[in-house]
Amino acid sequence: NDGDLTIDTADEDCDTLSGTRELSRYYYTAYSFGFGYDQGEFTLTDTTLQDTINLLNMAPTVFVTQSDGHSYRRVVNVTGSAHDGQLAGIYATDELAQWDQGGYVHEVQVKDPFTSEWSNAGLAVDTSGMDVGQVTRTNRPFSSWYYEIDMSHREEGDYVFEFRAFDGIDYSPVISKIIKLNTQPPTITVTSPSSFSTHSEGTVTFEGTAFDNYGCPMQCSVDIQDIFFHIEGPNFDITTPAEGGPDWSWTWDFSGQPRQSATYTFTVWASDTDFCESVVDECVPVVLTLTIDNSNSPPFISIITPQDGQRLSVSEGTVFEGVARDNDGAISRVDIEVQDVANGYLLVYSNSVSDFAPNGAWSLEWDSTHLMHDQQYLMRFRSYDGYDYSDWSELFIVADNPPDAGNNQPTFDQTGWSSEINLYCETNSQAQDRCTRAEINLLDYFEDPDPGQELILAVYDDEGTISDDHFGMVINVGMDGMAIYNPVSMFFYDTDMTTWTLENVVFVATDTYGSKINSNPITFSVTGIAFDISPPDDTSVPSNGVAVFTGVGLPGKTVTVTIAGNNVNNTVVGEDSFWSLGIPASRIDGSATPVFRYGGEDFHEDDFDNDDWTIRVGGSGGGGMGMGTILLILLVVIAAIGGFVYFFVELEEDEDEELDGTSEVKEEAESEDAYAWAKEAYAEPGITEESPPEPESRLQEHDEHPGWLWDPDNEEWVPDSDHS
Repeated sequence: NDGDLTIDTADEDCDTLSGTRELSRYYYTAYSFGFGYDQGEFTLTDTTLQDTINLLNMAPTVFVTQSDGHSYRRVVNVTGSAHDGQLAGIYATDELAQWDQGGYVHEVQVKDPFTSEWSNAGLAVDTSGMDVGQVTRTNRPFSSWYYEIDMSHREEGDYVFEFRAFDGIDYSPVISKIIKLNTQPPTITVTSPSSFSTHSEGTVTFEGTAFDNYGCPMQCSVDIQDIFFHIEGPNFDITTPAEGGPDWSWTWDFSGQPRQSATYTFTVWASDTDFCESVVDECVPVVLTLTIDNSNSPPFISIITPQDGQRLSVSEGTVFEGVARDNDGAISRVDIEVQDVANGYLLVYSNSVSDFAPNGAWSLEWDSTHLMHDQQYLMRFRSYDGYDYSDWSELFIVADNPPDAGNNQPTFDQTGWSSEINLYCETNSQAQDRCTRAEINLLDYFEDPDPGQELILAVYDDEGTISDDHFGMVINVGMDGMAIYNPVSMFFYDTDMTTWTLENVVFVATDTYGSKINSNPITFSVTGIAFDISPPDDTSVPSNGVAVFTGVGLPGKTVTVTIAGNNVNNTVVGEDSFWSLGIPASRIDGSATPVFRYGGEDFHEDDFDNDDWTIRVGGSGGGGMGMGTILLILLVVIAAIGGFVYFFVELEEDEDEELDGTSEVKEEAESEDAYAWAKEAYAEPGITEESPPEPESRLQEHDEHPGWLWDPDNEEWVPDSDHS
């Protein structure tokens, strides 16, 4: 058999003269998924052939995701993947994946540092989501796995873990990984500075030591990472890291902080690979309270021109000139203000100078032609060194500006003008109406004396300051003269509600010729509030009493109280954000716990951490009759006895004596008759000539609700017509 698959006379190489035949050669491929693969050939020398084929199995492969030295905090969680045979990655069909891999991984074994034999090894958890023996073109058993062990009670250090995969026949090569274990947070000691010390040199240096158990006993604290400092002070709150180690030092430069002396709190802690990174976490920090004295020596200023009392001839090039200096720094700017004395020191001009000569000299050219003729003006100057202002240097001038165009400057009437408007915003709401709004009709204060001219109203932007640059964007001034500020509009610029207060807002009115006048400053103060309910000090009320609940809410919103689902009373939150609401005892049967509705939500007693809300009427919480009830019964009995005695004794008097009495005696008797009430009570109808008295009103007045009366018949609050 020459193996060319051509037999007998068809094969030119076959020697047919010898009387033999060329035998057939067979090629085979043997494969069983999960057991192995083999290829071979044989020549059939007889009619049958029986032989054994040994399949060759390819060992599995296991991978571990973590590198040597990976650090764990108490609980070790190792992840990885495994496959059998060969893995090409992506296959066109499931069959190709199965042919390539030849089987599947049955298990991944893990021998931890506390196990000596593979027979006692732990098993990893298969997270592939595949069924046992299921191999597809995209997934396989143990394509992902993890092994977790709690080592919280072990010493810190390095531990060796071994991993291998098993495909039912063979094991993969063993992979060893060294893991780093952290079980305890580091500790820290601050040796300098001492708490409550004062520092005024522009810097303060912190020194100390840190300790960590990893690496002990030979290399203790080798795992110390950073030293963190959480610094809290006036308008200052940061956390900053510093280079750490067993011995550490860090210097804080506070020269750029506000020029003031203030108290700062320093919270200091150390971190290692797994504990207290950026946050205190489980570490025990050192807290220091230091006085940081960064106060500044204020600058000073002197004015050369104009001079106090000068009559200033206005022009487009009027010059301010002076000198400003600072003993411990440099001057940043000089602020200039011109105020109209006759109009309540109305601000008519403001600007700043930022260019200075080496000797501190400065000058500013400005257009003073808008100053009114023969009008007195206050000019104010101050310097600023970046931290503090000098005192205002003030002088008065009289403007020399004879009228020429006949135009009059607009006027501002400060009558009724407020210096502050208080607004409120709900801190726990994201609704567009979570704040109260300020509305000012500027046309009530601004006026143009010249007929036929329309004023242009706007928010004034002082070019010398940056704090008011956004005022004109959040305050809407309409063509109708209404200025509206909704604090919610500040949310676009800063989500911190504490920044929504606008201080010293100034409005400006401009006429057709460009003549302007400013309003007095006004501050829109924004206060954050959250709906709150406060029960009365004593929730036990008499049967004719009222339990008054108070609280805080958004002005204008309605607070409603219900008992057992029935409306009892309601009120509107006042302009100062406070509300008060009474619950009459007549609406309560024994005892009840009210439910309040506000802003479409119901609020129950469990929603607040305060006192008991349950209202008890007439001492319903205990047995027996109250002292007030007993006294009332006694008074009724005494009154009945008095009426009875009067009725029978009076009828026995001599009728002639009664008829002969003078009017004077009658008047005296009427004034001294202690039983007049009994006479009225027992008088027969029609005997007296006086008209019957008007029925007494049943409306009840309560001090907690001025201007309102409680109607017990209709069980509702009604307005008090006598209240002013």
